[in-house]
Amino acid sequence: MTTPVPTRVPVLPVVAAGVAGQLADDLLFVFLPAFPGAAAILAIVLTAGAARLVTAKLHGAAVPRAGLAVGAVSAGVGLLLSGLGLVSIIVAGLTVLAGVGGAILGRPEVRPHRD
Repeated sequence: MTTPVPTRVPVLPVVAAGVAGQLADDLLFVFLPAFPGAAAILAIVLTAGAARLVTAKLHGAAVPRAGLAVGAVSAGVGLLLSGLGLVSIIVAGLTVLAGVGGAILGRPEVRPHRD
């Protein structure tokens, strides 16, 4: 019989990663207002990278859950800052997917860890 794998998600790193990804995106938009698409792409890439960092020491079901949480926080902050336009909602959806993808892609397996 195997022991259950903890699926807790670290709240503070998840919130910090999601907010940091969106704030960096907004700073780029302030300095390069002529390229709003670059800011959206940066938010997606930063969210994926933040999800990778937050989930580095996690294993099992906690990995995609933490990635989903990072993506959701980043998307929520992005929607609060930019409004509920159609493009903003699409970018928010892609940001959530990037959080999960950044957390799980490249891992040999995302299954319960067996000692």
